[in-house]
Amino acid sequence: MIRRSWKSFLTGMAIVGGMTAANAAFAADGCCTPAGVGCKQCEQIFADAGTKLTEQLAGMSCCGNGCCNSGSCCAPTSVCDPGSTDTCGDALADACGESCGEGCGEAAEGCGLFGEHGNGITFGGWTQIGYQDGPDGAFTGNGAFNDVNFGPGAGFSNAKEWNNLNLNQQGLYLNKTADGSNGLGLGFRAEMIYGVDGNEAQSFGNNLGRYDYTARANHGIYEWALPQLYAEAAVGDLSVKVGHFYTPVGYEVIPSGGNFFLSRQLTFYNSEPFTHTGALATYKAGDSLQVLGGWTAGMDTGFDRFNSGSNFLGGFIYNVSESTALTYMTCTGNMGARGDGSINSIVLTQSWSDKISSVHQFDVLASNLGTDFATTGITDNSTGQINYLFYTINDKLKAGVRQEWYKADGTSYNTMTYGVNISPMKNLVIRPEYRQMWAPGANNSALAPGHDTLFNSNVFGIDAIVTY
Repeated sequence: MIRRSWKSFLTGMAIVGGMTAANAAFAADGCCTPAGVGCKQCEQIFADAGTKLTEQLAGMSCCGNGCCNSGSCCAPTSVCDPGSTDTCGDALADACGESCGEGCGEAAEGCGLFGEHGNGITFGGWTQIGYQDGPDGAFTGNGAFNDVNFGPGAGFSNAKEWNNLNLNQQGLYLNKTADGSNGLGLGFRAEMIYGVDGNEAQSFGNNLGRYDYTARANHGIYEWALPQLYAEAAVGDLSVKVGHFYTPVGYEVIPSGGNFFLSRQLTFYNSEPFTHTGALATYKAGDSLQVLGGWTAGMDTGFDRFNSGSNFLGGFIYNVSESTALTYMTCTGNMGARGDGSINSIVLTQSWSDKISSVHQFDVLASNLGTDFATTGITDNSTGQINYLFYTINDKLKAGVRQEWYKADGTSYNTMTYGVNISPMKNLVIRPEYRQMWAPGANNSALAPGHDTLFNSNVFGIDAIVTY
């Protein structure tokens, strides 16, 4: 069975026809420390939110108790104390992979591999090894295209990513957070990912052969990607990043440590952007409101413009109360490889008690591509409704369930995923899960012969993530 995602199919359309086609693991409690430990890695725009913001959002997302473990991001809503040593308070999840521990002196968890020096530069990463016994309709499928120049002989590697013990992600980052508290502050971030998830992190919205969207970066089921490479400037409550960065749209993220589950949403994988190239500003308009806005060259581009992509990217994060937060993000205009249209995403996070929290997401994609997900693997119009429920059993064990209804071009696809996060020691999380998929209306086609079987199947998966 060959899964043809819209990412891969875009490449296939360009090759065959020469035509263009018109998106923190539950860490052990206690991973965050009080402000003032000395590791100033958080975005300055969140600095004044202080204790109130921490209490409002703690425990309401993938981070569980509001503390992001190193290697994680809590996407896209800030869930960590912006005044602490935690770097996961970026509304854009650009601190994914950074360490958030108990102080700069502890290289294993405080400030990356080598700690933070006087210039504020940190270096760290994460390693994820995983296994799934079948394709999951999202990240786990077939390898990337395998022709060196994407020439006439290019095609799927047909190397199955399932039933193998894989290196899913080897991530490394180099980071300096822009600090605008005393005038103009400058920063940057460079991030690399290698593994079977590499092709998902590539700029597949580019023209062929541009940036990391080249077969020279692909080696069977393993691929290289450079999902973030940007400069940043901050003054007071305003910060602006320019370059290549993760999207703020949606709840789940590319770096595996930023999600509770090993598998991903169908909505995230098929309808939301993963990365952008452009400029994005974030402004802290008050203790309860952050506003984002900027321009990008379409969805999933890396220093390139496909079909003259040009769109608005932005939204807001509003803390409704001490237990409720609302995030709205949109990407609208010429989305490049995804045509003209928009993706709108609403995420509501709710903390019910010290042990129970939930997340509720609603996405709508509308474009003029004229494609059909069931036959081409490219979604034209879709609606995604996703709910999460998390329960903290103890400091080392947390349980979660994810329900998703995804309607793509008239056909409904359903998933239920059950899992636990086990943290036997700091900087290590083990995530077994069981995923059920059913889509009574799914049909096979010449282009997608295994479509029906794929979306009516069950998948077991387990992985381990080490952060440093």
